[in-house]
Amino acid sequence: MRIVVAGWLRYAGDMQTCNEIILGAREHILASRAETGCAAYTWAVDPLEPGVIQVFEEWDSEVDLLRHFQDPSYAAMRDHLGQWEITGFGVQLYSAAGIEPVYDENGVARREIFGVSLA
Repeated sequence: MRIVVAGWLRYAGDMQTCNEIILGAREHILASRAETGCAAYTWAVDPLEPGVIQVFEEWDSEVDLLRHFQDPSYAAMRDHLGQWEITGFGVQLYSAAGIEPVYDENGVARREIFGVSLA
């Protein structure tokens, strides 16, 4: 089952601080992206919330994510992030049983998603 990790971290600081955090984590991010089962691994400065970094990861399976938690890149990223004052944290795990495109073959937002449609 596909697993999504999504959420945010709030730091004491501004967008420049968050840029510094992310750019300094480049090697850790690249290492995580190279892990087996990593479909996406993105950390981004929130353009509207100073001091906030948005997190998005997608893993092919629970096992792949659990292996990531034991990988040196995960420990290195945690150590890196801990160098700055975190003032808030909200990151969650989500399981995804299915995957469908947002748009149909004509580029129109779908009218039905996973067998559910509006009446």
